[in-house]
Amino acid sequence: MDLTPSAEQEAFLTATSDWCRDAMPIEAARARPANLWQQLEAMGLTGISAPEAQGGMGLEFGTEALVFAELGRHLAPIALISTAVVRHSTDHAAKAGLTLAGAGAVRLLDARDAGIALGVRDGRVATFDVPAGLTWGVAIDQTVPLARVAPSPDGSDISAPRAALHLQLLAAAFALGAADLARDMAADYAKVREQFDRPIGWFQAIKHICADMAVRCAVARSQLYYAACALDAGTGDAAFHVAAAKRLADRAALDNGRANIQVHGGIGMTDEAYAHLPLKRAHLLGFIAPVSSSDLLTPELEPA
Repeated sequence: MDLTPSAEQEAFLTATSDWCRDAMPIEAARARPANLWQQLEAMGLTGISAPEAQGGMGLEFGTEALVFAELGRHLAPIALISTAVVRHSTDHAAKAGLTLAGAGAVRLLDARDAGIALGVRDGRVATFDVPAGLTWGVAIDQTVPLARVAPSPDGSDISAPRAALHLQLLAAAFALGAADLARDMAADYAKVREQFDRPIGWFQAIKHICADMAVRCAVARSQLYYAACALDAGTGDAAFHVAAAKRLADRAALDNGRANIQVHGGIGMTDEAYAHLPLKRAHLLGFIAPVSSSDLLTPELEPA
C-alpha cells in the first residue's frame, strides 16, 4: 500500500485550495453566493469518487479524502459529504442533504433545494425524501441550514456495502479540515497580536498551544489517509481504520477549536470574530457518522 500522495493528488489539492480561497473565504462563511453549489458541481467536487459513467471523476477514496479535508478547511457545504456518498453508491446525481435522528423528529441538514437526504436508519445508510414547504433555520454551525421533520420521512436503503464507511470517512475529512482551519487561524493571529511590544506567538505558552494543534492535525491526517487507502484496497481492517480516523479527527477539531478561541483571547469570544466557526463546525460533525466504542474494537482486541 503506497501512502505517498502522488503528483496528481498534490496538483488536485493545490487547485482545490486556490479555488476555495477565492470562492469560499472564511469571512463570508455565513453569506455564501447563491450559486456556490453550481460552482462546486462545475468543479467536479460533488463526484470525485463517483463512477465516470455517471458523470463523476472515478477517483479513489484516498484522493477524495484529501480533497475533502481541504474543502472542510474552508467550511464547505455539509451536503458535499452526503452528495458524494449518494453519487458513488447510487445513480442519483443531484444534491443530497443529510439527516440526523433526534427525539421525536428528524433534522435535515443542508437539504434546501435537495430532493433527497442521506442518513442512517437502523444501522443502515438510507436516502429519505425531503418534504416540501419546510421552515428552515440554522444549526449550531450557522453556515448550515436546518429543518425539523416529524415523523421520519419515507426512505430506502442503499445497498452499497461501503456506503456507511464512505460517509464516516468524508465526515472525518471535514473534521480534519475544521482542525486545520483552527490551527491556521490561531497561528496567524499569534503573529500579529502584540503584547509587551512583541507578537504573542513569541511567548512559549502560545507556542506550545499552536504546536499541539499542529500535532493533532498531523496525526489525524495520517490516520485519515491510511483509512482511505485501506478502504480503496478493501482490507479486512478498513472499518477499524475509518472509525479511528473519525475519532481522531473529531477530537482534533474540538480541541483545536477550543485552543483557537483561547489564543484569540477576548476577541475570540465575540461573534464578530471568526474563531467560533471551526468549533461550531466541529460540534456538528461529531453528530455525523459518530464512532461507537465497538467500532474501535478489532477482533483481536474484543474481550473474551
